[in-house]
Amino acid sequence: MVELMIVCVIMVLIAGLAIPNIYRAFRNYQLDSAGHSVASLLQQARMQAVKTNLPAYANFANGTSVNMAFVTDDPANTTYTAGNPEVQISPAVTFQTAPPDHGQLDAYLNNTSPQVGVSIGFNARGVPCVESGGNPTVCLATTTPVAFEWFMQSAGGWEAVTVTPSGRIKSWRLSKQTGGTSACGYAACWI
Repeated sequence: MVELMIVCVIMVLIAGLAIPNIYRAFRNYQLDSAGHSVASLLQQARMQAVKTNLPAYANFANGTSVNMAFVTDDPANTTYTAGNPEVQISPAVTFQTAPPDHGQLDAYLNNTSPQVGVSIGFNARGVPCVESGGNPTVCLATTTPVAFEWFMQSAGGWEAVTVTPSGRIKSWRLSKQTGGTSACGYAACWI
């Protein structure tokens, strides 16, 4: 009986140590999955713009009932229209417009002032662009190269998705937010 109690106590201790790690791994997986899904959706928007020869825009909606990113033909449209490509995001992950330090991402984009947390547009050539003059059918790649950054946050940390001026789409994970510039050369390290 004593041996059985000792085994039970050991099992409870192991479970007590494992559950927080499993929870953290699950939150990290949700965040990573959201970043890759959004990057894939942006690629779909880019391909849709090339295929239809019309601008396509990607937008996101945070909320308790709806937490998603979707493709639309109007950047001002913040509600999903059935039939358009979309990605459902876990309610534990939210899009953010006030991200942590993103100097490393700005340097990657070769842009000191990228568009952060706004609708991402692609023109008929698949190049990132911004709507012109309130007309969603006119999406221009301005003289200053257009670059975009979207940020997502959960209990697992931060994820970012970037679009370079040439249209390359990449997802990033914030690995270190503090500790000076020794680790990666920036205040925050995105990998």
